[in-house]
Amino acid sequence: MLATHRDAENRYSAIRRMTLQSAQSKLNQRPEYANLILKEFDEKAISAFLLWEKTGKRRVGWDWAKGYSDFKFRYPKRFELAIWHKNSLASLTLGRPTYAGTALRLDFIEANPENPEDIKVFPIALFAMMIYAEALGATSLRVMKPINDEVMKYYESVGLVYVPNGDYLHMRL
Repeated sequence: MLATHRDAENRYSAIRRMTLQSAQSKLNQRPEYANLILKEFDEKAISAFLLWEKTGKRRVGWDWAKGYSDFKFRYPKRFELAIWHKNSLASLTLGRPTYAGTALRLDFIEANPENPEDIKVFPIALFAMMIYAEALGATSLRVMKPINDEVMKYYESVGLVYVPNGDYLHMRL
């Protein structure tokens, strides 16, 4: 890894940590989020993901272990979020800024297939993404390639607007 890449990784890792601390602080003010912890990816998160694989209940086939490694190397400005609920991994999220830097993309999000139904991870991820996007100077969020119409309608219900020619949903900050 080149020194400039390492410097970028360190700089944006610090911004991600501050973002997650800020989001955590806000969430801690609400009792329904009392048992949630927001963290960057780590070995514990990847190990927990590997347990998801064994359930046979996953709805997507993306390999978080390999995919994260590639994503991390390629995008030092990436957004990453592991949501924990009572020592159980509830969700993983990855995104990155657009090449112009005007928007922050959500590329991958997956909830634990055995999550209780009352844990809604998308609004939490969206909230943390808003904070990170603002820290980077982005003016909008994009949720890339919704997996089906039901998911797309859910995203629209929280204020995102579908852009068909790019196959993403959009929200101005």
